[in-house]
Amino acid sequence: MGSAIYVRQSKDRTGDAVAVERQLKNCTKLAEAKGWGKPRVFRDNDRSATSGKIREGFEELIRAIAAGEVTQLAVWHLDRLSRSMRDLQRVIDAGKPHALEVASVHGTSLNLADPSGIAVSQILTSIAAMEVAHKAERQKTANRQRAEAGRAFWVRRPFGYGRDESGKVFVVEAEAQAIKDGVQAVLSGGSISDVARDWNARGLRTSAKNSSGRWSPTPVRRVLLNPMHPGRRFYLGEDVATGEWPPILTEEQHDEIVRLLKDPRRKTSPVVSSAKHLLSGILLCGKCGGPMYEGPGKGTANDARAYRCRKGCTQRTAGLVEEAVEAVIVRRLSQPDIASRLVRSDRVAELRGEAVRLREKRASLVRLLSEELVTEADVRDDLQRIRKRLAEIEGELDRATVTDPLSAFVGTEDAAAAWAATPLEDQRKILRQLAAITMLPAGRGVRFSPEQVRFDWKETS
Repeated sequence: MGSAIYVRQSKDRTGDAVAVERQLKNCTKLAEAKGWGKPRVFRDNDRSATSGKIREGFEELIRAIAAGEVTQLAVWHLDRLSRSMRDLQRVIDAGKPHALEVASVHGTSLNLADPSGIAVSQILTSIAAMEVAHKAERQKTANRQRAEAGRAFWVRRPFGYGRDESGKVFVVEAEAQAIKDGVQAVLSGGSISDVARDWNARGLRTSAKNSSGRWSPTPVRRVLLNPMHPGRRFYLGEDVATGEWPPILTEEQHDEIVRLLKDPRRKTSPVVSSAKHLLSGILLCGKCGGPMYEGPGKGTANDARAYRCRKGCTQRTAGLVEEAVEAVIVRRLSQPDIASRLVRSDRVAELRGEAVRLREKRASLVRLLSEELVTEADVRDDLQRIRKRLAEIEGELDRATVTDPLSAFVGTEDAAAAWAATPLEDQRKILRQLAAITMLPAGRGVRFSPEQVRFDWKETS
């Protein structure tokens, strides 16, 4: 007969598996007292029995039981082996044919060849599952209570904040300033990529999991949207309280950046966001009008990169076409009227200032109304005018603050250098915004020339 020990703990907060080792020590003593010789040890450290994640040690144990290699099993408590009826049934199905005996340091020993033993194990597992459910409900209640009290909670330190030894949350000034600057830059028309480059240049690092510490657009966007910044405590997406920590942004600033970054017009189509080449999907075939995509050129030396339409009408060497397009685009970006192509308005700062003043006035009127210093009739017209004007301002800001990478070229003295420093995704946005680009058919065997690329310039927005 083969004996074994199974040990498990759900959370290993210290990383030294102390709880597992304590279980193993007690289970070994139990096995010795039963004369089971030297048992095999199966273990799962830092692994919950209810999360649904695979427990490698448990799976190996099931295989050994089913094969008849383990007929005697010592556990610290039955809930270390199973906390769900599904897993218990797997143990029963594997162990019943081999009369598996389960001995517990704390609890009842069971013989799975005996119907009574199976019934007891099912009852105990049901009770353990009930305890897990109750614990989860208690945890949810406690979490909501902490949130409604405005207490901060995080697993990984959020950029901009830290805790002192007493647990009090404080602002990390250098990071807070970077957040303020980043919000201002994006609201003024800069890109998230610009902010990432700025934060990297400052030597700031992200604490994002599995990262190098360097900033890229995705973690920057996540930071800029953090609802902690205006001092609000959210729970499951619901604004429940004022936070116990100092705010980094005003509520108006946070609302503006959230509205801008979540504007659906900022989202890029999958084709654009996944494109790795400048003109892929943008360059049009002059014969069929369809988009051309980058790939190995047919019949070219060493399968050189080429842009080809899917119908096979036109093919041109990618490097030559890209060079010709970039030369024309850089000349266009060097022209002083490029500012007229910007979607945003020079009035953005003015509009935001007016919106802040109107919200303050609205708050004052509502406060007077709540204190019964004025009647609803006294302020109704003013509130309606404020509401209407704010809607107008928000609509104009929506139209004026869509991300526009062209802003980097306004007033630049070296458009070529600015273009070279622009991320590929933004370069593609600029191409789409400025012109429709068509590769004209030139006939078989005709060498490429820049004149074969036609630019149909789009009108100013």
